[in-house]
Amino acid sequence: MNINDAIQFVLDEVDTPALEHPLLEKEYKNKVTRSKTIVQRTKKIGDLNRYLKRFEALQPVGEEKRKLYDRFKALGLKTYEDLYPEFVARYKNYLDDVTVQEDFILGHEYSSWDISIFSQTYDTQSGIYLIGDEPNYQAIFIKATFKDGKYPNEWIEKYNVLKYYMYSLKDVFKTDYKYNKAIIDSVITKTPIYVFEKQDTRLTLKGIYRYESHHEKPEDSSKWFILRKVDSLSTNLALTVKEYEEQVSKQVDTSRSSNKEDRQKRLAEAPKLPDTVTVTTTAFKRNPDVIVEVLNRSKGICKKCRKPAPFLRRDLTPYLEVHHIVPLAEGGEDTVKNALALCPNCHREVHHAADVTNVTAAILIENGKLLIAKRGGTGSTAGKWELPGGKIEPGETPEQCLRREIKEELGISVAVGKYFSESVFKYEGGVIRLMAYRIRRAPGEITATVHDEVCFVDFDELDKFEFLPADVPIIKQLRKIIKK
Repeated sequence: MNINDAIQFVLDEVDTPALEHPLLEKEYKNKVTRSKTIVQRTKKIGDLNRYLKRFEALQPVGEEKRKLYDRFKALGLKTYEDLYPEFVARYKNYLDDVTVQEDFILGHEYSSWDISIFSQTYDTQSGIYLIGDEPNYQAIFIKATFKDGKYPNEWIEKYNVLKYYMYSLKDVFKTDYKYNKAIIDSVITKTPIYVFEKQDTRLTLKGIYRYESHHEKPEDSSKWFILRKVDSLSTNLALTVKEYEEQVSKQVDTSRSSNKEDRQKRLAEAPKLPDTVTVTTTAFKRNPDVIVEVLNRSKGICKKCRKPAPFLRRDLTPYLEVHHIVPLAEGGEDTVKNALALCPNCHREVHHAADVTNVTAAILIENGKLLIAKRGGTGSTAGKWELPGGKIEPGETPEQCLRREIKEELGISVAVGKYFSESVFKYEGGVIRLMAYRIRRAPGEITATVHDEVCFVDFDELDKFEFLPADVPIIKQLRKIIKK
């Protein structure tokens, strides 16, 4: 049975007739409209049953909550109280199909209704939701805003450490308020804290966090928690692809920052067969005609690097991937005009590459001496020394770039040999990735057409020259090799 069928049943039986009744007052129709919103927002039949169950028992005469029921009856309208037994009988095989904690996906977007319906408070204005019965809460859900309000929350360490203000009443902060006490006690009760980052109406589940400490500002007596994220890969929740990749990247960064001895020790103790984690994704229904037209248009050539497809598919057609210029996730159209055929390498580059300028450097050694060049012009780089080379143009390989640049700068033809090494440096104008290759030159005189000076230098004399920061690591590596 589909949840949409159950929702439509409730609306047809109660909400729609009430909203269309000409004699039902506006104040009552406002209440019906809110109830209708809750009904329409439910995701499972069991969740809808939980909401309707609130109307199972009829309120005593004179109670405020009884007024709507009495007015419905006076107008001959069906009420939720009337409907509930019918709903149970009609959907009895689906009443246990309810949203559970494991249904929430790390990195996925939700609405305040999703959270309030799951918590069974049906209040979208709360900032903290206690899931389950006191004192043994199953979980604590919190919505974190970072701009609005008198006490905006703050990421101390982006998505890892959160400063989150306590629940307060009229600017009075008390640790014994039930919401605050639940968070403080979560260390003992081992209650997971789910943090949702609020942006407009969107709530993104950033992870499960643990309480670490709480603090107070003497000037206004405001108080806040420090919450630290639990490794998402160690939870039992599913992750979005983005969250999974971010967590793996974070672990790789941690490994990279540790020393080799510690890393080797961990490798020796690590299980050889890895655990599994559930990763979810939402895919667009791609138009196959767009895919075929874009691939046919490419004629087997990548539109970025201008190289032939790196291999053939099993059906013997060139392997290229269709990339949307404006991503579908950002509202881009699934059209031939908005798509390009790219090789796998270029496709990955478009999605994952850092914003860097790729530059080549030539290592020309003759008679034990290294060719270096002095920068001309003005600015911060003027007068400093470098290995000759230059910026890689679109569609060029590093080897093609070096042959062109050396011909332009030094007036000689060269053969590009093996890749030597690279360095990455952040200048004021951006990040430079400098890739160095060994070269050999054809006979001919070297002429400096761009630099103020070029010369061959003994390796022992390189310390006398001030090199550009990006060149320094490569020069150091060269000196080590030569000394050996």
